[in-house]
Amino acid sequence: MNLLKVDNVVKKFGGLRAVDGVSFELEKGEFLAVVGPNGSGKTTLLNLISGVYRPDGGRIFFEGRDITGLPPYSRARLGMSRAFQVPRPFPELSVLENVMVGAIFNGGRDLKTAREAAEEALRYVGLYEKRNQPAGKLTFNELRLLELARALAGNPKLLLLDEVMAGLNPREIDAMVQLIKRLAEERGIAAISLVEHRMRAVAQLAHRVIVMHQGKVIAEGPPEKALNDPKVVEVYLGRPWR
Repeated sequence: MNLLKVDNVVKKFGGLRAVDGVSFELEKGEFLAVVGPNGSGKTTLLNLISGVYRPDGGRIFFEGRDITGLPPYSRARLGMSRAFQVPRPFPELSVLENVMVGAIFNGGRDLKTAREAAEEALRYVGLYEKRNQPAGKLTFNELRLLELARALAGNPKLLLLDEVMAGLNPREIDAMVQLIKRLAEERGIAAISLVEHRMRAVAQLAHRVIVMHQGKVIAEGPPEKALNDPKVVEVYLGRPWR
């Protein structure tokens, strides 16, 4: 049984179909990159999967269960965590306390087990030594890692990553890529990541790529195949990838 199934999902805003009949499946431990230009429907799709929006058509299944009508907190308890593009920590709280919030909200843990989960997540992303520091004093890259740690503390089966590499330099991107690869290999965590421009990261990370344009999927497959599709080159990349 697949981990996630998105079946012919539609989301409309007035007369605009922001997501227009999108379907795909995701297996345990698989990394799927959703790429496309700004306004292609990527973020709306992630909001549908996470429960921020309810689709106007189609269904979403998680481990075989229909979750189309479930709110975000219920999806989090089933094993779905999201790391946002713009980190919004509680700046006066410590790094550890920020991650404990993720453990309590996403994992439904009590304070003792939330602390243990938060400490483990911080060790995993490399922020454990800064656990007692106010989150407001972290660097931009460290805030990205904090956002990922908060998502991990809920013990997810699926990570939804909203442009987590935006604004990072090439060295930081490589480190983030290796960290996310470890999650799949060591923990079997599947991931869906939105990517707008970082095609190098996509090639390193993704097992499979979905390319969106005007709410529709215009190409799907391994990175080399999807990113060199003639339509993708025409409407998105402008030239063959590589």
